[in-house]
Amino acid sequence: LKLRHIIKSVCSAPSLSRAMAASHDSVNTSGAYAPVAVAGPVDELAPPTAAHFPRRGLIAALCATALVAVGAATAARGGAQSQGLRQLPGAADLQIKAEATWVQNGVFPSQAPEMDVDVQYVGAAGWGTNYDHIPTPEMCAAMCQGVEKCNAYTWVKDAGLPGCPSQCWLMEGISEKKPLKGLVSGKPPTRKPFAPPPASKGKASGSLYCFALMVPEGYEEGLLKWQHDNKAGIFGCDQAAVYSNKQLTIAPAVVTQVVNSTLKCGYGGDSMSALNSWIFIEVWRKLIAVGDYKKHDWVVKVDPDAVFFPDRLSKLLVKYQGAGYINNCRYGMHGPIELFSSRAIDALAADYKLSWDGKAPKTCVTKMDFGQWGEDMFMDQCLSKILEVKPVPTDATLMCESHCDCNAWYWCNEGDDMVSYHPFKSIDSFKNCMANAMGSASKATIRA
Repeated sequence: LKLRHIIKSVCSAPSLSRAMAASHDSVNTSGAYAPVAVAGPVDELAPPTAAHFPRRGLIAALCATALVAVGAATAARGGAQSQGLRQLPGAADLQIKAEATWVQNGVFPSQAPEMDVDVQYVGAAGWGTNYDHIPTPEMCAAMCQGVEKCNAYTWVKDAGLPGCPSQCWLMEGISEKKPLKGLVSGKPPTRKPFAPPPASKGKASGSLYCFALMVPEGYEEGLLKWQHDNKAGIFGCDQAAVYSNKQLTIAPAVVTQVVNSTLKCGYGGDSMSALNSWIFIEVWRKLIAVGDYKKHDWVVKVDPDAVFFPDRLSKLLVKYQGAGYINNCRYGMHGPIELFSSRAIDALAADYKLSWDGKAPKTCVTKMDFGQWGEDMFMDQCLSKILEVKPVPTDATLMCESHCDCNAWYWCNEGDDMVSYHPFKSIDSFKNCMANAMGSASKATIRA
């Protein structure tokens, strides 16, 4: 079931972890593009002109190929000279199928302002960037809203890319509008003002011990610092902790708990996910050794790029008193947010004690073949099948992401009961998602 679902949604999923504004501006140089060195920073690159669009390539039969292609074919270019774009010699004009390029409000209700179909916005001098494998102009509009300096976008239906062939260009300003078949352009919705979210401390549904695992290099440290400063995410819980493989100060009162791991792993399994079970076996060992979770009723593991509302979780937990842990997806527990009762972690701790060195949960490790699993599947199977922690209800309002049938995750307005949205890897996009979510009064009907 999980594999079939991944194939269904991969058109949008592969680029999502980077597409909702990766932590640095980037210009793609894959597919039919070739790089040209230009002076000045990326921010000075103009958004696309007609010459930027490549010839149409052979479109793969399955969008699932994007899962592999996006990792290898897209990259940020840095250094003293930034990489511009030019069309390869002899490239033909963009060819588009005869059907309509896009019908706004045709497949699903649009949340974007009126779009210009078969129109290209030519960027004015200034900032611009692009992302591959973006399946709809609706998502492109949401991506633009999630970058404060983005004021316009152009979506290319068929950019000749393998797998999902579409592309999204974001730009600071436009110099002109030109008719061009196969492109959809527009402006983002008005950005909602941001205010720090309410905390969950002292709720009758039980206290929350919330933690995140942070990779020390990259965007996660800055994202967690921003969350701390705005009392958002895990820092709205009764107690918060950050784990990493280095001792780092996230805030004056927040120092990482150090785990003995490189935090590096391969990718594989039926969904090409991170094979990080052993990483989190060490993380859970450390968490159990620290012991702070015992002071609380619930243990919540949250990815740094998950927009998380602990006050909403507290309201949800009123109806799950006595649960062993709560599944967040009908396809199986997914890793962006994982919710366990303290007694579930007590059962896990007891299994660690059975191992000769205390470094792994003995029964779970010896009775499961988990080499191709991610940590979320390992914990789900370990607790439910081996340690028999029950009951395990499923609640879809714990998490909104594309891999679990929440395909309009990028708008962050699934209602005021949605506990988390994933993924948002830049401060701009994270803050924008949080503002949209707090401005969402009722559950949206869109399933873009």
